[in-house]
Formats: sequence, C-alpha cells, structure tokens
Amino acid sequence: MRRTWVGAVVAVVGLITAVAGTFLPWLRSGSVRRSSYEVLALRGLAGLDGVDGEVVRGIWVGLTPLAVCCTALWVLRFPRIAACLALLFGTIAGTVAALAAVQGGDEGSPVGISAVGPVVTLGGAVLGIAGAITVLTAKTRTAFSSPGGRP
Repeated sequence: MRRTWVGAVVAVVGLITAVAGTFLPWLRSGSVRRSSYEVLALRGLAGLDGVDGEVVRGIWVGLTPLAVCCTALWVLRFPRIAACLALLFGTIAGTVAALAAVQGGDEGSPVGISAVGPVVTLGGAVLGIAGAITVLTAKTRTAFSSPGGRP
C-alpha cells in the first residue's frame, strides 16, 4: 500500500511539473520567448494549418485535462486507471519534449528552441512515468488473497 501511495505522489508531482513546463519558453525569436501553446498558434507558418495541425493542437492542449483526470482518479482511489493514463500522458509529453530538447541549444542564432520548457516538461514526464510504473508494479491485496499469502 505504501509503495502505491509513494508512486502516486511521484507521478502527480511529475504531471504538475510537465504541465508547468508547457507554459515555460519553448521557442525564442530575438528577445521574445514563446510557450508551447504560442508555438502552436504559429502552426500555419510550419505548414500544419490543415487537419494534421488541428489533431496536434487538440492532443497537446488535451494534456492538461488528462493530467487533472489522472490526479482526480488517484484521489478517488482508482490508482491503476490513473497510472495507465499517466503513462499515456508521459509518453506524449515526454516524446515531444525530448524531440524539442535535442533540437535546441544553438544560442548564437536569432531564432531557436529554448531549452527551459522542453527540459522541464521532459523531467516531469519521466517522473510521471516512473510513478505510474511504481503504482502498476506494486503488490496489492485483493478480495481473493489473504494477508498471509495462502488462499
């Protein structure tokens, strides 16, 4: 029971950190810093103004409500469902953040990827996944098992 509780706390801290990272700077253009949501508003410039762009925007904007649902499910004591959703959250947010983090770094150019937002989001996603795996691998007692382990 304690392992499930610790895993849930680690996952919730990770989800909160990852969501906060989406609001930090992801793109820099001169002295202007833009969050991931502001970058999505510029998706027409990247050629993602069609259906694909709407799908990408919908998934990315849907990450915050997904994190809230995970947290609510843990509070309502549905740890396994919450952990599965946290794995989904961590996979999506972590993949996007990792791709952005490895592309950033050239501080000499006038336009580039700011490392702050992607790195914080990636760290939160990793914590969320680690907590979710901890919850899913924790042994729990069921109605069919006795405390001594014998049926």
